[in-house]
Amino acid sequence: MKQFSDFNFGDDAHIDLTPLIDVIFMLVIFFILTMSFAKPILEVALPSSEAGQAVKKQDFLVVALHKDGSIVYDNRIIDKEELKLILDSEPEKELNIYADMQTPFQSFVDVVDVAKIKRDGRFSITTKKE
Repeated sequence: MKQFSDFNFGDDAHIDLTPLIDVIFMLVIFFILTMSFAKPILEVALPSSEAGQAVKKQDFLVVALHKDGSIVYDNRIIDKEELKLILDSEPEKELNIYADMQTPFQSFVDVVDVAKIKRDGRFSITTKKE
């Protein structure tokens, strides 16, 4: 019977990493392809600034964002919670956002977040023709 000291452990243990590298490579390809075919998270319908057309249908909820970040609806200042209630009370109307050029981005994101939740991301942003 051989004893533990009789075995030759001088050779280095060798682990083949080729299958591991192949699996990682396939995962990288999978995630790259998945991201390239993914639908955009936020769909924004931006009107063209050069050839904008007048909209005849007036089924809009108009929300204005001012320079100071305030949200204005029906000539009164509201907050995000009031905007949620307004969007819930009139689900058939589309949200139309008028934003000042110097509006803080966070207030714009707040309104877009509410639109994403309450309108599945469907809203319009109004711009002026140059």
